[in-house]
Amino acid sequence: MNLLNIITIPAVRELPFPLFNQIAIITINFTVGLLVITVLDHLRKKRTAVENNFLLMSFFMLAWVDGAYLARLFGNSSQIALPLLRFAWFATPILFYLTYLTSVHFVKKQIGYRKISIFLFGITAVMSILAIATPLVISGYGFTNGILDIVYGIAFYPYLLVVAISMLATITSLWKTKLGEGVKTFMFGVIVFYVLNGIFNITLPVFFHITNLYFIGDYSTTFLLLATTYAIIRHELFDIKVFATELLTVFIWIVLFVRIFAYSGNFVQSAIDLTVFLITVLLGMLVIRSVRLEVEQRNRLSLLTNQLQDLDAKKDEFINMAAHELRAPLTAIKGFLSMVIAGDAGAISNQAKGFLDDSAVSTERMIRLVNNMLNVSRIEEGRMMYQQSDIHVSITATSVYNEFKVEAERKALQFELLVPSNIIDFLTIDDDKLHEVIVNYVSNAIKYTEKGSVQIILSNPSPHILLVEVKDTGQGISKEEQRKLFQKFYRVEAKVGKTIGTGLGLYISKLLIKKFGGEIGVTSSEGTGSNFWFKLPVKTKVRV
Repeated sequence: MNLLNIITIPAVRELPFPLFNQIAIITINFTVGLLVITVLDHLRKKRTAVENNFLLMSFFMLAWVDGAYLARLFGNSSQIALPLLRFAWFATPILFYLTYLTSVHFVKKQIGYRKISIFLFGITAVMSILAIATPLVISGYGFTNGILDIVYGIAFYPYLLVVAISMLATITSLWKTKLGEGVKTFMFGVIVFYVLNGIFNITLPVFFHITNLYFIGDYSTTFLLLATTYAIIRHELFDIKVFATELLTVFIWIVLFVRIFAYSGNFVQSAIDLTVFLITVLLGMLVIRSVRLEVEQRNRLSLLTNQLQDLDAKKDEFINMAAHELRAPLTAIKGFLSMVIAGDAGAISNQAKGFLDDSAVSTERMIRLVNNMLNVSRIEEGRMMYQQSDIHVSITATSVYNEFKVEAERKALQFELLVPSNIIDFLTIDDDKLHEVIVNYVSNAIKYTEKGSVQIILSNPSPHILLVEVKDTGQGISKEEQRKLFQKFYRVEAKVGKTIGTGLGLYISKLLIKKFGGEIGVTSSEGTGSNFWFKLPVKTKVRV
């Protein structure tokens, strides 16, 4: 007996829009497969309920779409078409139930919807079993105008009711929730999927016997698929860069794969297309791998950055605590030194007084450093309190001048305060904070100037602007260092003496002047001294 008489190969039917169906079914399978692989690869260590639902949705989506497609393709063979059709209808209510579960997990209402979820699971399981194991949902099929047409059983309408209940529960869970962008996209995909499915899979074939557009309802699952994927991406469960690379690469593979069969009559062209396809697959895999490595490196860098930020926060916390602990004893030392210098403890020699004066200056400098450390923390955290009042800046500048006059004389520096008689210096500001800025300028000028002069100069470049300058004849500052001067913890390398200080004074000065609506800067060149300045807006009241 001829073997061909025993084995019967079912005839393949011609589907409506054959090229569209081929491209669509290949695209859906490639995309779903890619997404499943991506989920498994990126979430190997831990998966939440959303991702688990997504994986199950992907499986039953393919079961529905592929089952329906193959049933129509092999429609001439009832031994193949009918089981495939029932398998597709077995997967349908489960897909709708999983869509509902995904929506509940997105809006984080698993507990509130627990009873509904159990009820839906029960009726979904019953209808899915009836669809695949009995003729109660699908009793058979026929053909209308050469197109496969389903013959429904007595349980068809209860089957539709179960699907409708799942749809209603999904929309209700999303509708009553304040939605983020990702969940809004998921809801959009769900609505489009439901509407197209209701039109092309139910309304048209069941009530109007229009069956040649049935596949549009099946392929509407792509809207649900893409919307769910985007929602998961928005929840940062995928890496968008890797996913976009993979999706684009797979799309190119699909186009080249379909092209191979488009020229099936031309062996040479098909061979060339197959070669290009294989090369593209290899190169695409290399591109995806390189992108994944880049993303992994970026994630590691992000982790290290977070660790550095934590260390920086701990460092600031330590500095703040240390400064608090240092301020009290330094203040006590300053008080006792001033008492001894004043003779409260008895007469002291000139040599001892000189030593004590040096100690007092160093103690005062240490107190300023401690206050700077505390002020940085307060300013950056927004805890700094400002006491605004109307002042004349020339009075504040005079106070600073008197404070540093002795120190400048001890270094034999020419120390001057230059204030024009018609100066406009009236403004509303925190006098203590402005005093601190000028102190920082003058302290640095005297510290880094070994000979020559230090000048405090007030002027009005315009009637509404006050310019305060502190000029010195020190070693000057290079252009490169000037760009870093007002940064946190940056200190200029001293050409004379030792580089001391925390590098916070100028940083604090910049924060304060900007807080007061002014500008701050420096003009200098190596070997010619420096000019530190700031500008503030003044009131129109003229000083008398």
